[in-house]
Amino acid sequence: MQDGSAADNQVFLLIARRNCSLQGAERCMAFWLLAFVSIVIASVCAAMGAWPVLPFAGLELAALYLAFRRFSRDADDYEKVIIRGDRLLVECHTNGRVRRFDANRHWTQVVVRRGVGGRQVSLRSHGNEIEFGTLLSEGARIEAARKLQEQLRVQ
Repeated sequence: MQDGSAADNQVFLLIARRNCSLQGAERCMAFWLLAFVSIVIASVCAAMGAWPVLPFAGLELAALYLAFRRFSRDADDYEKVIIRGDRLLVECHTNGRVRRFDANRHWTQVVVRRGVGGRQVSLRSHGNEIEFGTLLSEGARIEAARKLQEQLRVQ
């Protein structure tokens, strides 16, 4: 979570991202390193007469490829709140879809509900609502809700 509020509170920015320990090139390198080790071990076993290990190594690599591909698809997800003057803009990018919520900051409420997986934070204005903080831990989500409530109260 990044917090970039200006000293005069004219612009407030809150960005939530997934915690991804491997970036694009690092994911590719990790996959090929694991693939190399698996192929070497399977080749040694096949050379010693245990040839059925080779198809299972191929299945292992296929499963690993699918897992890395799924991880890569979700790695770039983010949620962003911008408060500039009287405007509040929320942008959520998840699973390749972008959702936007634009409202007047003075008419927007921060709603905190207890849900199945913990507390849910939503921003509501004029019957429209968008959930925020799905990429954060529960503690960070509550802290983000507190900061948003403070910023919405500032005149």
